[in-house]
Amino acid sequence: MLIETFKGDNLIAGNAHTVTGQTVTVKSGEGELKRGSVLMRDADDKFVLADTSAGTAEVILAADVDATEADTVAEVFATGDFNANALIVADGYTLTEADLVSLKNAGIYISVAVPVSAYSGSHI
Repeated sequence: MLIETFKGDNLIAGNAHTVTGQTVTVKSGEGELKRGSVLMRDADDKFVLADTSAGTAEVILAADVDATEADTVAEVFATGDFNANALIVADGYTLTEADLVSLKNAGIYISVAVPVSAYSGSHI
C-alpha cells in the first residue's frame, strides 16, 4: 500500500548538522503556509511568516499548515542545514543579517545549494 509519494524540494541542504524538530503554534490569520516557510515569534508568543512585523527568524516550517481560521499547531525544523533558495518569507521581505544570525545561533544553518536537476548527463 502506497502511503505517500515523495517529491524532493531541495529544502534540506546537507547533513553536517543534525536535523531536529519541534511543534509551535502558528497564529490565526497567517493563512496557508508551505513547507520551507521561515517563521518568527510574535509578541503573543505565536509564530508568523517572516516579515517586518515581528522579531527575528527562529524556525523553518517542516510541513504545510493552514492557519487561516484558527491558531494551528505546526511541525517545524529547529536545527539543520537548509537551502536559502528553498526558503519562503513574506512578499517583499528579505531575511536580514539579524535573521541569519538568529537562525545560526539556534542551530539552523543556511547555505545556497544547487538542485540536482541543475546537473545532467555525466556531471552527476
